[in-house]
Amino acid sequence: MAARKSTFQFLDSGHRNLISDAVPLDGVFPLLPPVFEPLRSEPALSDGEPPTELGKAVMEWYAKANSCAPEETPAGLVRAIEAVSAGSGRENIEAVRRAQWRRNHAGLLSVAQLVVCVPMVRPATVQPRMAASAQRIMREGFKNSLIHEVGSGLRIQARSAQHLIDITDAQRKVRNPAAYAGEAEKEFADSLALEGIREEIRGFVYDMYVSDDERGHLVETDDGWTRVSVAQSFMGGLICAKADLSTLHWEYPVGSLTVRPHTPDSIEAAHRALRFEDAPFAVWPASRTKSAVQAWLDGAPPEAQATLRMMTARMDIGIAVRPYRRNSDHDVVYADMARFHVKGQNPTLWGKSDDEAFKARTVVNDLVRQRFLTEEQRDVFFGDTEVPWADDPSRTPYRNRVVATTHVMVSTVVHDPAVDFRYALVRDTLKRLRVPNSPLQAATTTASLAGLVAGLEGDGEMGQFTAVTARSFRKPELRDIGVHEGNWTELIDRDLEEIAEGARRELETAAHAQRTPLGRHQRALAILALVAHAANPALRDYRLPDGTHADGTPRLIRYPSSMTLTGRGGRGGVMKVEADVVVMNAARSPEGIDQLEAIVRAAIVEEPVVPVDPVTGQDMLEEWLRRAWAKAHGTDLRPAGRGADGFAGPPVLALDSRADGVDHGDGQGLRTAVALALRPDGPGAEEGRRGADPLSETGAWGKQIADLADGIDNLAAWAGGLADVRVDAVRAGVDEEDYDPDDENLPRMIDKVGIDPEVENGTDKSLESLRRFLRQGVMAYLRQQARR
Repeated sequence: MAARKSTFQFLDSGHRNLISDAVPLDGVFPLLPPVFEPLRSEPALSDGEPPTELGKAVMEWYAKANSCAPEETPAGLVRAIEAVSAGSGRENIEAVRRAQWRRNHAGLLSVAQLVVCVPMVRPATVQPRMAASAQRIMREGFKNSLIHEVGSGLRIQARSAQHLIDITDAQRKVRNPAAYAGEAEKEFADSLALEGIREEIRGFVYDMYVSDDERGHLVETDDGWTRVSVAQSFMGGLICAKADLSTLHWEYPVGSLTVRPHTPDSIEAAHRALRFEDAPFAVWPASRTKSAVQAWLDGAPPEAQATLRMMTARMDIGIAVRPYRRNSDHDVVYADMARFHVKGQNPTLWGKSDDEAFKARTVVNDLVRQRFLTEEQRDVFFGDTEVPWADDPSRTPYRNRVVATTHVMVSTVVHDPAVDFRYALVRDTLKRLRVPNSPLQAATTTASLAGLVAGLEGDGEMGQFTAVTARSFRKPELRDIGVHEGNWTELIDRDLEEIAEGARRELETAAHAQRTPLGRHQRALAILALVAHAANPALRDYRLPDGTHADGTPRLIRYPSSMTLTGRGGRGGVMKVEADVVVMNAARSPEGIDQLEAIVRAAIVEEPVVPVDPVTGQDMLEEWLRRAWAKAHGTDLRPAGRGADGFAGPPVLALDSRADGVDHGDGQGLRTAVALALRPDGPGAEEGRRGADPLSETGAWGKQIADLADGIDNLAAWAGGLADVRVDAVRAGVDEEDYDPDDENLPRMIDKVGIDPEVENGTDKSLESLRRFLRQGVMAYLRQQARR
C-alpha cells in the first residue's frame, strides 16, 4: 500500500530526520521533456519512419557490435533506445558514439551510458535477489512461474504480456517500492527525492518474446531494480498518477495488452504521457524557452522539484554480448549484475573488511574533528603508526598493541555516559553513510580497523577476528557503561598487575561469585584477554605436534588456536558459546583471573608467545579455554576445579536431571542447567533414606538454594533473550540485502507472533509454587534473624 503524500518528510526541507540535502536542479538535471524528431533526410525503418539522430547513431553502434550493416539493426531496438532517451539528445548521441566493449568473467558486453527517463525504464524481469519469495507468490497468486534466465540474443521469453506484468507485481509484493514506514525506507526515498539516482543504473535492450507475432524490444535494468521502482512509485505518489510508463505501448490501443515494439506513434504517446499534465503542479516548464525554464525554477514547489530529480538517471545500456566459451548470454548478463552484489564475482571487488574499513575511516575522522580522538590515535587506527606488542607504560598514545586494539572498539562502539555524544556521533555518521546505525553495524564497521591495528592480514584471519570482536562489543555487557558497576574502559591503560589485583579484590567481595555483576576490573581484564587471545600471532599460527618425520624430527601441523566467535564451529566438540561468555565466566573464578592475566601477559612482550596455564603449564588454546569456561563454575555440587580430563571446570550438565533418574511427578519441574542430587543412590540407599536428608546439613542446603537462584536467573535471562528476538526480513518488510538483524527499530517476535495460550497454560501454577517457596523461606529466615 502506497504511503500518503502528507507523510513524505522530504517535502519539508527543515525536517529533523532528513539526512540528505536537496541538490539544485539547474545544471544538474534535464529540465525539459524529451522530443521525438525523426531525420527526414534518412531512409525509413521497417515501421515507416526514419530514425532520429540518436537512432542513427544506435544503428551504427549495433553494426559495429554485431559486424553487420546498419540497415540490419532491428527497428524495435532503435525505437526502444529512442523511447528511454532523456534531455535534448545531444549528450546521448555522443555517448552512443563512445560505446565500448566491457568484460566480465563470462564474456564481453557492448555498453554506452545514456541519460534516460526513469518512467520509461522497466525494472528487471529476471531478478535473482527476490526470486525465492516472488516464485511463491507467482505460483500461489498467479498460477504461473518466474522467468529465471535470459536467452540467446538477449531474449526474455514469456507466455504472454500478462505473464510479464504478473512477475513485476509479484516482485513488488516482496519488496514494496511504495513503502515509507521504516527508517531505512524513508531514508532511501528521501535520498532519491532530494538527490536523484546518484549512481548509474545498468541494463540491456532485451527482446521481449512471446511468439514470432508478439515480441518487441524494451530497455530493462539488470542492476537498479529498487532505485527505479522506488523512484517510479514516489513520482506516482506526488503526481497522483501511474509513473511506470515502460509498457504503456503494450496497452496501445487501450484494452489490448500485447507485447509490441515501440513505434514512432507509441514514443510520441509516451512523451505526451511523460508531461503528466493532470498532476496537481507543473511537472515541466510551460515551454522550452529560457525565460519559461527560469520561471518554472523560481516557482516550482517541492513536489515538482522532487519529481524532476527522480525523472532521469544515467544508465549503462548494453545491446550485444559475446559470451566466452562454455558461457551463455545469460551468464554475461548475470555476471554484470553479480559483480556488484555477489562475493567472488569480481577480482577487484573490495572484500567485506575493506568495505567496512572505508566506512570506519569516515567514522574515525568525524571523531577526530569533534575531538573525541587525537590525530595521533587516528594514525594508529589507520595503520600509519604501528604500536609494538611489548608493553611500555611511557609510550603514547598507547602502551601496547592489545590496549590500542581494544581502544579502537571502545572509542567507536562503547556508549559511555561520561562522553555521551561520542556514540551518538558514530551513529549519525553511519546513518549518513547509508548503513544501519545499530550497535552491531558500529562494531562490524570498526572491527576491521581493530584488526588492522592488531596486524592481521588476509580475509580469513581478519574475518575471524572481526567476527569475534564485532559480536562481542555489540553486547550491552561490553558497550553499555551506564548499566555497569564502574567504568572498565578507564582501566585498560593501567598496569596489568593493577587490573588483575583489582579483579581479585572484586571477586573476594562479591556476595555470590556467579550472580553478582562483574566489577570494572574483572570486566576490563576479561575484555583485554579476549582481544589479546584473538589477536596473538603465536596462537593464530599455532603448530600442533603430529608424530615425527623419517629422520626423527617432530612433525608439526598448523592448528590455529586463537579465540574465535564460536570455537571454529565447535571444533574438537567444544561448546559454541560466544567468546565473551568464555572470558566473562573465567573472570568469576580465582584461577580464571590468573589465566586471563597470563593470556594478556603473553601478548604484551616483544614477540607474543602462547599463553600457558599458571598451574598446569598447559597451552591455553581456544579449545582448552572453552572446555574450562564455556560454563560458569559452581553450577553443580562439585567444587570448581579440574576434572579427570585435565581441564578446569565442570563437565556438561544434564537438563532437569535428578540423581535417581526419576522425573518430576507433576510435570512442573523447573528445567535448569543444575543437576540436583536430591537423594543418595547406590547400595544401602533405602536404608540411608530412613535417616536425615543429606540436604538437612546447613552447607548443602545453602548450596542448593544458591543453585536454585542461579537456575531462576538462567530462566530469566533465557526469557529476556527471547523477548529481544527480532523479526525476519519478510516480517520486517525489507530487502534481505538491507536487513540488519540487530536494528533496534525492528519489531520483536514477542509482539508480532506472541505466545500460544496453550503453551503458556499451566505455568502460572509453577510460578506461584516457586514464589510461595521463596516467600516462605525468606520469611522464615527473617524470623530466625529477629530472634537472635
